[in-house]
Amino acid sequence: MRIDVRDNFPAAQAAMRANGKQARFATAVALTRTGSDVRAEVKVGMQTRFDRPTAFTLNSLFLKPATREDLTARVWVKDSERPSHYLLPQIMGGARQQKRFEQLLVQRGVMRAGERAVPGAGAIIDSHGNMARSQITKILSQLQAFNMAGFDANATNSKRSVSKRKREAFFFSTGPGTHPYGRRSWKRGRMKQHLARGIWSRISFGAMSSAVLPVLLFVDRAAYSKRLPFEEISQRTIARVFPGHFDREMAKALATAKPVRGAA
Repeated sequence: MRIDVRDNFPAAQAAMRANGKQARFATAVALTRTGSDVRAEVKVGMQTRFDRPTAFTLNSLFLKPATREDLTARVWVKDSERPSHYLLPQIMGGARQQKRFEQLLVQRGVMRAGERAVPGAGAIIDSHGNMARSQITKILSQLQAFNMAGFDANATNSKRSVSKRKREAFFFSTGPGTHPYGRRSWKRGRMKQHLARGIWSRISFGAMSSAVLPVLLFVDRAAYSKRLPFEEISQRTIARVFPGHFDREMAKALATAKPVRGAA
């Protein structure tokens, strides 16, 4: 969102023609204060429309102040040049790009390039509604996906790693009618794979009891509808607050202006 003095601010334009330098300074300050208000209102919109947004999300907007030379203030998403930025589909709609862990699963051959992973019943969700990073790390480690990232954090055959996998083991399913590991099946080579495509967890409760839960389910790329009306919030805020900011800053600028020599 660019807040430009040329956009529907006739009073500011008239003041600049009449008062020159003082008006340009006042306009730059008014535009910057307006941008700060826009950022605050969009943050309120995030809290209203997102489910328990993290502090990282709430602080994800930057403000570029206006100057006398460039009478434009800008409010937008930090690091928005990354096509995979998670906030852009929420603001503009469209398909979500793959996250880093999804890219690793694709490189490992577990996911397809056009798929996305969504949390299942076995996913650990943090207080902000996001999947726990520790669980994602365990999945990538057990599925030997970390080598694709240029470092080795994969599970090994050490006693500690084996013990952890006995308590909870992650595996992937290629979908109904197939087997999770090529031609192999679970029982005597005859049981068909019946689980949905995704990452599953087999949890052991002892020698006689265990459970299988979906942790990540693979779905086709889906288009997201716009959830955060960034443009609408911004335009309403600009129309509401800019005139007041400009009037106050213009009054201060004129009150502190040095008198012109030779003036009567």
